[in-house]
Amino acid sequence: MTQLARRRQHGASVLEFTLSLSVLVPLLIGTFVFGFRLVRAQQTDQITRDLAHMYSRGLSFTTTGATTEAQTLAGQFGLTATGQSVVIFSTIQLETAAACLSATGNSSCPNLNKPVFVQQVAIGNASANGSPFGTPTSNGSLPATTGVTNNYSTTVSATAQANSSWAVANTFNSVLALNSGEVTYMCEMFNNTPSLNVAGLTGAPQVYSRAIF
Repeated sequence: MTQLARRRQHGASVLEFTLSLSVLVPLLIGTFVFGFRLVRAQQTDQITRDLAHMYSRGLSFTTTGATTEAQTLAGQFGLTATGQSVVIFSTIQLETAAACLSATGNSSCPNLNKPVFVQQVAIGNASANGSPFGTPTSNGSLPATTGVTNNYSTTVSATAQANSSWAVANTFNSVLALNSGEVTYMCEMFNNTPSLNVAGLTGAPQVYSRAIF
């Protein structure tokens, strides 16, 4: 083989190696990112289940003690007003004819047989994410809980449950179809992960988990 041919072969090898790196490096980075995000998702699932169970057992997350307990349980995620995460608790029930009658004096109301919010509480950065099922206030945002840091909450009146469109838990029936008189307790957690993101490769930099009791 002549010296020129060797040089050409060497140049082709370098070019092939360079082209392969353009594929392998993003693939390797993406694998690491997805792996770390999977770990984060498993942690989020466990925290969400634990908090949903506590909520369904009657723990009020509108108190300082309960908020601190949630922040401790999700310590690595930073449930603060300027942090990367938020936990949202929602109590939802099916609006019945009896509830309509009690609230409005008429057994038929706009939200009859629809899942409606009774309460919603958020701990953490409530401005970063909201429940995909809605925020049960007329302006679409939760007010700060008086005297409780990093806590936002609302209790929906019986009249609003019967009449207000914003009190309806949109698309909740596609997740769980409630029967008359049933009440369900839901915990959702959003964890924004900007550090675990490769633009154009790994999708939205967020982990979401939901648990219903």
